[in-house]
Amino acid sequence: MRISGTPIELNPAQRHDAARIDQVAREFEGVFAQMMIKSMRDASFGDALFPGENQLYRDLYDQRLAKSLTDGEGLGLAKVIARQLGGGDGDRPALDTQLQPASGVAPALPLPQTMHRLDAVPDTLNTQALDLIAGREPSATAASRSPMDGFIDNLMRRAQPAIDAIGDAAQAVGAAVVRAPAAVADAVIEPAARAVAASFGPRSPEGFVASIWGDAQKAARELGVDARALVAQAALETGWGRRMIQHGNGGTAHNLFGIKATGWKGERAAATTHEYSNGVRHTERAEFRAYGSPSESFADYVRMIKQNPRYRQALESGGDVRRFASALQRAGYATDPRYADKISSIANGPTLERALSAIGNQARNLAGAAAQPTNVLASAADAARQAVLR
Repeated sequence: MRISGTPIELNPAQRHDAARIDQVAREFEGVFAQMMIKSMRDASFGDALFPGENQLYRDLYDQRLAKSLTDGEGLGLAKVIARQLGGGDGDRPALDTQLQPASGVAPALPLPQTMHRLDAVPDTLNTQALDLIAGREPSATAASRSPMDGFIDNLMRRAQPAIDAIGDAAQAVGAAVVRAPAAVADAVIEPAARAVAASFGPRSPEGFVASIWGDAQKAARELGVDARALVAQAALETGWGRRMIQHGNGGTAHNLFGIKATGWKGERAAATTHEYSNGVRHTERAEFRAYGSPSESFADYVRMIKQNPRYRQALESGGDVRRFASALQRAGYATDPRYADKISSIANGPTLERALSAIGNQARNLAGAAAQPTNVLASAADAARQAVLR
């Protein structure tokens, strides 16, 4: 392949368009992230979350994970690429000012003469090149300069920016992994929970926990409480999902928290409920709020708890499940005198623990891949150095 002796220009008509360079750099970063995830997945033994027949789903998930990793500040690789392409980001000169004609870098050598000089390079050349890369003084065995010393020096000088760029990217990716554990967790927790729900079955208590765990975590973050408290309350109100309030046609109303329809302008569903009066249990018919999904039920629950002043103490309970449940009971959320005891018992019981343990194992299988990108890039940097020595 013949290398042109003239400087390389990306697009002479738009060489100073920083916005276009940034767009191209981000596209490259996205492609790199997908390749990185694919390489790591190919190197793993696989897991039960994405069996072979779900290859398409796994690929779509990997694309979504790559997008999450490169959103916002991203991995930092886009800035490195933009700087190398001449985007003006950083202190290094633009690429079109670095790439000079071949004659300006090293003297042109006729092919036979070049091959003759290559054959004449002593065995110490590799040691000498490694010394140059590491910034060490040349070893004693390589003290005398060979005819190819100038050629090697110029070759290393031209290759160094690419090696530096890979090293910078490795550091940026490592920092991104440390900086965004919550984003990675959000990206993996929902598919992990869905897999656990499918493995336990939709009618099982563990399957019910897994099916609402993602929504429970989001709602708990908004309220500043433990997500287990919300799952336990939903399990108590719905009998682990087996006694969901239903519409007249049999469809579920997705009311996870037994919120009645008083003052509600949305859809409603009538159901039989148990209430307590002076410690005596009785049955009555009441109308309850109806939602389009469990997510809507959690969102309405969050609004009600945050906007109603009588639940202020519940919001101040923090991660204490018992305090949260007791504050709800004192505020009149339910008439059952053992309401707080039941929520606390469920939250600390073995059923919830089994479900959350299974979700955690699945999530770790996915999130573990995000801890390896620095090693991938470090290997790339080593490969670049080896390519220079060949």
